[in-house]
Amino acid sequence: MSVDTLLVCSIVLVALVLFVTEKIRYDVVSVSILTVLLVIGLFRPGFLSIEEALSGFSNTATVTIAAMFVLSAGLFRTGIVGAVSSLMLRRLGSGGEATIFIALLLTVGIISAFINNTAAVAVFLPITLTICKKTGISPSRLLIPISFASIVGGTCTLIGTSTNILVNSMAADRGIRALSMFEFAKLGGVFFLIGVPYLFVAARRLLPERQSADSLTGKYDLGGYLTTLEVGDDSHFVGETLASAHVGERYGVAVVEIWHGEVRHSSAIHDVELQAGALLLVKGKLEEILSMTHSEGLTIRPREKYADRDLSSEETTLAEAIIAPGSSLVGSTLAEVDFRRQHGVFALAIRQHDQTIRERVGDIILSVGDTLLLQGRREAIDSLIHSSDFLGLRQVDLPELRSGKGTYALMILAFVVVMAASGAMPILAASLLGCVLMFTAGCITPQEAYDAIDWSVILLLAGVIPLGIAIENSGTAELVARGVLNATGAYGPVALVSAFYLLATVFASIMSHHAAVVLLVPIAIATAHDLGVNPVTLLMAVAFAASSSMSTPFGYHTNLMVYGPGGYRFADYMRVGLPLNLLFWLLATLLLPQLWPLTAS
Repeated sequence: MSVDTLLVCSIVLVALVLFVTEKIRYDVVSVSILTVLLVIGLFRPGFLSIEEALSGFSNTATVTIAAMFVLSAGLFRTGIVGAVSSLMLRRLGSGGEATIFIALLLTVGIISAFINNTAAVAVFLPITLTICKKTGISPSRLLIPISFASIVGGTCTLIGTSTNILVNSMAADRGIRALSMFEFAKLGGVFFLIGVPYLFVAARRLLPERQSADSLTGKYDLGGYLTTLEVGDDSHFVGETLASAHVGERYGVAVVEIWHGEVRHSSAIHDVELQAGALLLVKGKLEEILSMTHSEGLTIRPREKYADRDLSSEETTLAEAIIAPGSSLVGSTLAEVDFRRQHGVFALAIRQHDQTIRERVGDIILSVGDTLLLQGRREAIDSLIHSSDFLGLRQVDLPELRSGKGTYALMILAFVVVMAASGAMPILAASLLGCVLMFTAGCITPQEAYDAIDWSVILLLAGVIPLGIAIENSGTAELVARGVLNATGAYGPVALVSAFYLLATVFASIMSHHAAVVLLVPIAIATAHDLGVNPVTLLMAVAFAASSSMSTPFGYHTNLMVYGPGGYRFADYMRVGLPLNLLFWLLATLLLPQLWPLTAS
């Protein structure tokens, strides 16, 4: 094993650990990989040139995926997707569970074949929750199926998922023919036609019916953590502010609101001068609250139970919001970004995976899919929910249909699809031209386009694509390919296809599906060349497996997005997703060699 191979294997191993543990944001990991590769390339000629190290930024996949974010945003901003979802809300609000189930699965799946999966689920998540509230259906029955439907629908076209675009680009860069727009539909259509009925039957039987609490305070079980304290005449707090009294630092108690008679302070409260008789609504452990009460001359005002109305008024409200993919808060804590001062909104609790965190909320490192219970002024809450950092869990105002622009947006997307599908234009040229037409037609503004692009994904691609080149240049791909052939050679080429599909499924379940593709595509191509078989067959195995990760919440952003709102546990994804992944694995093993023959040139 050469020095270059040892270096690449070490980098891959460290990257895998960091991607899996999520101790560091994946875009930061990616840029770090890029930096290490660039530095090594400066001292080891032939390892990786500067041009190759920076090729991730100019790669056709990176640019095309960015363009598709913009095209998806054009449909959303002109109200087309919102109009479809609002129509469903009106029609399905009084429907039965079976009708709602099928309608949502089909609609989300079909839309996801042409726009970004995350955008589709972001629109239908509050719609689905509103339908559940109207019909009494538990959200846990519908949200995982919607996420899975978007994933399966995305496998049907080249633009349905960024994974397909990435595989196509990497194949073209290595001299393999480009994949057509609807070529993926040969197997993706089968997955969709089998996946939707499976979800309709299995999800309704296997997913638990977790009824939501009647109130948000009840849902997050805040009763034992909220207390009202009265500032006495001789209290040390009289004439002080929360900032000067250092309440949080000294006692670990968070003050939610301050009431001075009829005046209610819920934002910028750190600078409010406390007066005798003021009431403080505080959150914390009982022993912390008692310690502050005894030390500062405060009196506990007894109360049996706190409800949502106690934390709401004409000016303030409670709301839930999800940390969105690409959010600037990912990898940070609320304390680090000074969240309350910056936004005038207080986070009462965080639901992270299957845990509800009510203590030291400001010190929790945030990740995609975390659900925050927020309290603050209504306009501040609305501003946050409409920002790129959060997804709202209540029905929000969808963008109004810009006069005459919705039709233009549909026509532009259709133009991109037709141009790419007919071969009249490469997908990169067609998608970029579509973006220009979106701007020209007024479907989207430049600022909206910038906001629509998930820059963390772009940085991820910019870092891991050069890693794929280093895997080839160093001979690592060839070395691993021989190992794969030795392990599966006795069972024939079909077993090889099955092995690559399984390997990609596992990788995508524990790390970014983009990273899984970049690691496996060079190995798949090297294996195909060594065996003398059609590399497209193995590439399709990698593409479909990486795009169809449903066994864990971490396999796809949409899975994380529904984690908190559905009240799910890790086992819920395994219960429904693992059998479907195994079914798809079997189907791929049987159909891939038939649809893309291994002996084709």
